[in-house]
Amino acid sequence: MNSSRWQVLSLCLVAYCLLACMTCGELFADDEAPAEIPENQVLEPGETLPLTYRRSAYDQPQVWNPDEVDDFTLVDQTGEEFTKEDLLGKPWIVNFIFAQCPHQCPMTSRMMMEFDKTVSDVDMRMVTITVNPEEDTVEIMRKYADIWEADPKRWLFATGDPVQVWKLIREGFKVTAWENVGTARQPGMEFAHDNNIIHVDAAGKILGRYNSIDPKEMSVLRRVLKGDIETPDEYRPVVIEAREAQQASVLEYMKTVKVDPLAKLPYWANRLPATNAMLNALATLLLMLGYTAIKAKLTGLHKKLMLYAFGVSCVFLISYLAYHFALHHYAGVRGKPFEQTGTIRTVYFSILISHVILAAMVPVLALVTITKGLRQNWESHRKWAKVTFPIWLYVSITGVIIYWMLYKL
Repeated sequence: MNSSRWQVLSLCLVAYCLLACMTCGELFADDEAPAEIPENQVLEPGETLPLTYRRSAYDQPQVWNPDEVDDFTLVDQTGEEFTKEDLLGKPWIVNFIFAQCPHQCPMTSRMMMEFDKTVSDVDMRMVTITVNPEEDTVEIMRKYADIWEADPKRWLFATGDPVQVWKLIREGFKVTAWENVGTARQPGMEFAHDNNIIHVDAAGKILGRYNSIDPKEMSVLRRVLKGDIETPDEYRPVVIEAREAQQASVLEYMKTVKVDPLAKLPYWANRLPATNAMLNALATLLLMLGYTAIKAKLTGLHKKLMLYAFGVSCVFLISYLAYHFALHHYAGVRGKPFEQTGTIRTVYFSILISHVILAAMVPVLALVTITKGLRQNWESHRKWAKVTFPIWLYVSITGVIIYWMLYKL
């Protein structure tokens, strides 16, 4: 065998050893059961959980504790700029939408329109701010405002400089909102945000937060705006000093809530597990065809099919390593944990452990067997093939089974 062929086979052997090491990491992937709620999380009668918000899909919830809205400059649906100063002197409520949203935003906008009719006797302003200022232009906001029959003297649909808008959303109102990425970014789902309405008083101080799709909470807001009641404590921004112990308890519990690591991967990386399973399935098919060919004494076809199978396994290796690199880079984990319990868990790990051990053997066995065949050392090639073939076939088949159990079960 010439030196270049030996170099190629040696590189494949090293790569397969890396594969075996990385596969072993899956055996030790974080796999703890979700923690139980701490005892000090139990609420006493009359107590409520503090309000929280999140800055991204992967951040832990933080207490909602805005105070006074900072200065800002936005543009309304008529193309006129307005500032915080222009809104002072009257109470105002704020909600958040984006024009491409097919369901949630129209629903909250309709609610705002209907709610406005019930507080028509209250001298106040309403402000709807886009979470997609880069695409929601003044013209788009004008069309959106027209749909909901918004009077610009009372109800403003606002856009503006993206940096200023997002600073206002994140730091001013402290709203749960972010731009989706990866598989979460679907048409009409480019952004994620909550359904809350924020109540600001005439001096620019944030008084409360209400869920716009909860009739009970909207009824409370209506009574607050009409002056019938003060803002109830459960809707007010969190006063950290007054609720420090309860806040710490809630945040401690929030840390135990697990996020699926796959949710953190970009689209291309999320597709790799299915790709790897298909490559294993293809290797299985080629191995079976190669076995059938040699039984039919079609030596030339057998050689091609077995080399194709080896090539597919090498492509699988590259894809597998890329996936685990993405898991580590984007999600900070070594592998996806198996979350099923009971007998199926025992079955899964029995298959996985045998798969890992035999997968570490396949590269050596395959390279030796291929080398014997390429050298036309047929007697030795047949002896090695009788050992290599069933192990290689088992590893390929169980690779598909592991994918199904881990990602589809």
